[in-house]
Amino acid sequence: MTATAAGRQTGIRDWFVNPAEGRLRAGWRITAFLLLFFLLAASGQVGLRALLGSFPKGSPLVFPVLAVAATLAVLFARRVLDRRSFASLGLTRPRRAVLDVGFGFLLSGVMALAMFGMLAASGLLADVKFAFDAGALPGIVLYPLALTVLIGYWEELVFRGYLLQNMADGMGLRLAVIVSCLLYGLVHAGNPNATLVSTLVIVGFGWLRIYGYLATGLLWLSMGMHIGWNFFQHSVFGFAASGHSMGSTLISHRPTGPGWLTGGAFGPEGSVLMLPVLAVALVAMRAWAQRHGNPDSSRDGLPGRRPGPAA
Repeated sequence: MTATAAGRQTGIRDWFVNPAEGRLRAGWRITAFLLLFFLLAASGQVGLRALLGSFPKGSPLVFPVLAVAATLAVLFARRVLDRRSFASLGLTRPRRAVLDVGFGFLLSGVMALAMFGMLAASGLLADVKFAFDAGALPGIVLYPLALTVLIGYWEELVFRGYLLQNMADGMGLRLAVIVSCLLYGLVHAGNPNATLVSTLVIVGFGWLRIYGYLATGLLWLSMGMHIGWNFFQHSVFGFAASGHSMGSTLISHRPTGPGWLTGGAFGPEGSVLMLPVLAVALVAMRAWAQRHGNPDSSRDGLPGRRPGPAA
C-alpha cells in the first residue's frame, strides 16, 4: 500500500471516527442510536400485534414499548458507541433523585393550577364540574400516572439525555440547545390539533427541561416536571395533554374562546398564556438548583463532564 493510498484510507476513517477518542463522531453516534431506537420500537409493536392479534393506532401500549426501546437503545449506544456509562447521562445520586423528582412534580402541578385559574377567572372555561368518584380513582389517577411516568422517563432519557449530550459533543452546547428545542417542538407538531402556537410553546418546554438538566447536572428534575405536567394538566385539571386525552379526569370543563388563548383541543401548551407560566417556573427551578447545589460544570458547559477533544 502506497503512502498516498494509506493517507487516503486514514482520511476516510477519520471522517467517521474521532482519532483522539477512538470512537465514532457524535453525528454518527446519534444516527446509529436513532436507527436502533426506531427498529426496537417498531419491533416491539410488531411483536405485541402478533401476540395480541391487534395493536390499534393510539393504543396506550405504545408507551411501555417506547420506554423499553429507549432504555435498550440508550444502554447499547452509551456503552458501545459513546464508551460512557448509562448513569453518566445524569442518572446518579438516588437520594437527590427523590428530591428533584418530587419538586419537579409539584412545580408542574402549580403550573397546571395557574393555567386553570387564569382561564377560569377569565371566563374561558365553561361547564366546569368536579367529577371525583372514589370507585373510579384507579382509572383517574393510577392508570394515567403510570402512563405519564413512562412518557416522562423515556422522553427525558432520549431528548435531554442521549441526544442533547451527544449533540453538545459534536456542535457545542449553545447550538445543541437550540437544535434540541426546535427538534422537540417539531416532534410534537405532528400531534393531534397541533398549531403554530403549540409548537412554539413546546419549544419553550424543551428549554425549561434542558435548564433542569444544566442547572442540576442530573435528569431527575426534568423527569419530575415532565411526569407532573402530563399528569396534572389532564388527570387533575381536565385539559388535553399535547393533543391527547388519556381517559377520565377529576375536573371536567369545556374551553371557550380562541384556541391561541385557551389552547383549545391541544391543551394548555397551545395557549400563549403558558409563556409567563414557563418564565415563573424557570425562576423557581433556578432557586431550587442554587439552594440544593449543582455538580461542577466543565468548560464545555455540560454539568459533571470533563472537557475533551471535539467529537
